[in-house]
Amino acid sequence: MKEVDRTLVELAGTQHQVFTRRQARDAGLSASALSRRLAAGQLVACGTAALHLPGATLTYRGRLMAGLLDLGPDAVVSGRAAAHLHGLDGFGEGPLEFLGPRSYRSRSTSGTLRVSGTLERKDWTVVNGLRCTSATRTVIELLATATLDEAGDALASATRMRLTAPAVVERRLTELGRSGRAGVAAFDELLRASVVESGLERQLLRVVAGAGLPQLVLQQRYRLAGLGVARVDFELAGLPIVVEVGGRRGYLSAGERQRQERRRNQLQLLGKTVYFFTRHDVFD
Repeated sequence: MKEVDRTLVELAGTQHQVFTRRQARDAGLSASALSRRLAAGQLVACGTAALHLPGATLTYRGRLMAGLLDLGPDAVVSGRAAAHLHGLDGFGEGPLEFLGPRSYRSRSTSGTLRVSGTLERKDWTVVNGLRCTSATRTVIELLATATLDEAGDALASATRMRLTAPAVVERRLTELGRSGRAGVAAFDELLRASVVESGLERQLLRVVAGAGLPQLVLQQRYRLAGLGVARVDFELAGLPIVVEVGGRRGYLSAGERQRQERRRNQLQLLGKTVYFFTRHDVFD
């Protein structure tokens, strides 16, 4: 194996199988040699600047890396793609989304590029070798580009994972300039129901309000014998009725199921009637 090929293989192994034309040149390929290899299929273009070796199958992260290499060193993965990298609830491998400075406006790659006048060091991090928006900036971008439920789930899960918090998001929004900024109204709406942790819970609130039932009191806490402090999703105002929602009923481990039933029993001993509804119940 030639030294240039060894260098390219090693480089690809550190960058999700992707490298740039400039990196190939720096590894020792002349412009004409690079052109010959591309024409012969010994290198494969996967973007405006990104290349990979023949036989390599690009993963989702590889395609994101190709986008970053196409755009330049100040670009970051953003939006739903960044939410997926952070492991936020409800975000799988989806559209390729990127954020860059305004000077990148004319640059292109596969996927969607948004530009911003403010993209500071605190706005991005590195996950799996990919530059992406911080959890805080990811939520802010989702407020402008995603549904309210998606942004709410991102904020709730990022808060649970201690990657950010509503107060941190609000402070960064203020620093970026709230006036006229897309997503500010959505964030204010989320703050009004900031204790509601998921789209499932928000939908339950809509269903109950639409049915004319008593108002739901959110996240009441009770000290239960042998279980410590337990938080319930909802309680009907003025009534000893607890309402809980979830999507995993029937898929609990034996230990989880035992703890759930002990929790239910203790709540009933406190005089509460407990109702549980699944995602199917609430949405369908």
